[in-house]
Amino acid sequence: MEAELTSFIACSPQEQCQELREYMNELGAEISTQPSPKGMEDDLHKIIGVCDICFQKGTEADIESVLNGIVSVVIIADSAASDGLVLAFCEKLTKAWEPEVKHGLIALKVLRLLFYSLNEFSPMRYHVYYYMVEVAGKVGQMQSVFTNTNTLKKTFSSRPPSSEQLQKLYRLLHISLTNCKMSDDAYKVMLDLLATYTMENASQAREDAQRCIVASLADPNIYIFDHLLPLKPVKFLEGNPIHDLLMCAVYDGLAEYLKFYSGHKEFMQKMNLDHGQMMKKMRILTMISMAEKNTEISFQQIERELQLQTDEVEKFIIDALKTNLLTARIDQANRKLAVQSAVKRALSKAHWVQIRDTLIQWKTSIHQMRDNLLELEQPM
Repeated sequence: MEAELTSFIACSPQEQCQELREYMNELGAEISTQPSPKGMEDDLHKIIGVCDICFQKGTEADIESVLNGIVSVVIIADSAASDGLVLAFCEKLTKAWEPEVKHGLIALKVLRLLFYSLNEFSPMRYHVYYYMVEVAGKVGQMQSVFTNTNTLKKTFSSRPPSSEQLQKLYRLLHISLTNCKMSDDAYKVMLDLLATYTMENASQAREDAQRCIVASLADPNIYIFDHLLPLKPVKFLEGNPIHDLLMCAVYDGLAEYLKFYSGHKEFMQKMNLDHGQMMKKMRILTMISMAEKNTEISFQQIERELQLQTDEVEKFIIDALKTNLLTARIDQANRKLAVQSAVKRALSKAHWVQIRDTLIQWKTSIHQMRDNLLELEQPM
């Protein structure tokens, strides 16, 4: 017989625990209907220990109502026992998605209720959020729990996580966002993760740094990599093949990449980096470098430098222009490319000085224009 769902509204905590016990028992859980002589906290431990039975036998409405009932009692439990109760309950909820994804969606709603029911100064909010991210990643609902790391830090401003906790959370966020095909957000989180390290503990982030570099190189939409170089964990990888490959992508051209590849084929396979995709990326990067230095580039030069067939040149140029990394006009009659602008693959100190000088010139020009306008307003 299907257990009758009991309403937990307007009940004392002890009465709610008793009704939860009886409900779980009716579903077939191995739990006594008699309250524990050790008190309500022990009752809650036993109820939480068998609460996953409702995922097997309860209706969706019943499941959510029962789990919300548990939340309402857990948050008022004695503080000495509440932390263990919260963690045990979260552990149960993280397994809810396995029988059916829709149960995972219910678990996510309940975790969200638990998160916002806790005091903003409670250290348990971090742990509940961590479990929320784990479940959201499994059921494809990361948009509902994550916007960006700045918003995340504001959420925990009253009780910020420790550096170790934040790093652990960022790793999970990266995995969950990747699973949900939110690659741009996953990449930004990985950069934020690497930025949390100093030279003193950068060695601990070796795998994270390597994973970030590989993800950057493999992403078909990322072509500029110099922002990775100042990161402490990336610096720690200097002398390793992955750092050499990154430097090649930042500064070098196709010829240098092919030289690297010839000596590191097994390494590329180990890193799951596709040689064909890297060839395409390095051709475009080489093209950008050529456009930085020349206002006109002949098709013949492109064919030679990028190791293309004659009939491949125009298609390649069109693909390169689609990246918006350079602006140019194709002169088919004269078989050349008229370059108008190109991004800089890496900003050196000289480039920053040039940008500063340009901004100063603009500022001076604007002030001069303002003074001229003020003079015109003066009566004759």
